[in-house]
Amino acid sequence: MTTPGPALKASPARPTGCPLTLLLFVLLSCGMSVCLAQDTLFKQVRVITMTDAGELTRADLRVRGGRIDAIDSDLPATGNARVIDGEGLTLMPGLADMHVHYGSEGEGALYLANSITTVRNLWGSARILALGTRAAAGVAAGPNIYTCGPLMDGPNPVWGNRSLMIDSPEQAIGAIEAQRTTGYRAVKLYEGLTPEIYRAAVQAARKRGLQVWTHTPRSMTVDEVLALGVDSLEHFNDVSQAIYPLAEGQEMPGKAARWAGADPALMRAFAERSAASGVWHSPTYTVIADRYRHAADPQAWFARPEIDLLDPGLERWWRQSLDRMTPLNAEMRSAARNQRRLIGLLHEAGAPLLIGTDSPNPFVIPGYAIHDELAAFVAAGISRRHVLEIATREAARFLEEEGE
Repeated sequence: MTTPGPALKASPARPTGCPLTLLLFVLLSCGMSVCLAQDTLFKQVRVITMTDAGELTRADLRVRGGRIDAIDSDLPATGNARVIDGEGLTLMPGLADMHVHYGSEGEGALYLANSITTVRNLWGSARILALGTRAAAGVAAGPNIYTCGPLMDGPNPVWGNRSLMIDSPEQAIGAIEAQRTTGYRAVKLYEGLTPEIYRAAVQAARKRGLQVWTHTPRSMTVDEVLALGVDSLEHFNDVSQAIYPLAEGQEMPGKAARWAGADPALMRAFAERSAASGVWHSPTYTVIADRYRHAADPQAWFARPEIDLLDPGLERWWRQSLDRMTPLNAEMRSAARNQRRLIGLLHEAGAPLLIGTDSPNPFVIPGYAIHDELAAFVAAGISRRHVLEIATREAARFLEEEGE
């Protein structure tokens, strides 16, 4: 899928020491392809470049033909270019939410309103491809969509007949070839695949130039997945088995207990192995830890003004999900702290990371949830500058779209 030139959104300048969650963006116009269709000159704006140039305090930035044409101290307007007074505003690249499940066209505006100009969709379909085409053409308000194909699972799929049920390596190869010809840019491999089928699928995707976005199959270890050099591991699945100090003769406890009892030395060793493998991690901290905090006070949550922007069916699903939400307890709080700690250790070790939210799971609002994820990365000990790099420049590097 091709994309327009670099996307930039403007916001009020942020006071020193302001929490990252208060870095609110003002969308100057509509979707990116429409916004940049007309030549635009931003005058005297603060520019955060996400490059070695760093921050420019008062600069003119000109966009021509959908691409940044020049940045200087005083640029002239050309032709019928739109001129935007950038005094007191900040201009930066659009954010990327690198783990979403795009639901409907109406969600597109929620992403744009939070300066998200790119999303990575983790469960593809022909409908998602069509939504991406409409957004890229400026027909619908929405971000650029990079999507995998339909989820590929084993003969007893977690999500029933919503997934592709793969019984053999040959079926996996055929499904991946079909996804390539359809126009997907990646395959998503899930938890019920056997080691034989999983390895065949990874090899088939590699031969066809498709990325592999994955969970760890139940029949494999996370280190076996890392050794195959997949592109991304989603939700820290299933990292907890590699960082829990299992005593001889002890049965492996549940996932929350494993995270709560994670060993710091094992966590650091895993981070170093991840860095050596080159596999990207999309922790989706918001959905695996943070949403339970919101569920503890649902009435306050549903009183938030952005709830009025949701599709009513989505809100109903969230309210119905309350009965299935585990109450926040001490073990879950310890698990969340260790998940956040591992994010910091991965960054320290040089392992590549992605900012993703897994919206629209319950209490994960499309677009808005990225601020929770950004804040979690800061709380993990990563500087705000590096967090914004992960959400912009690093996302482009993962998608092999650095020039776009």
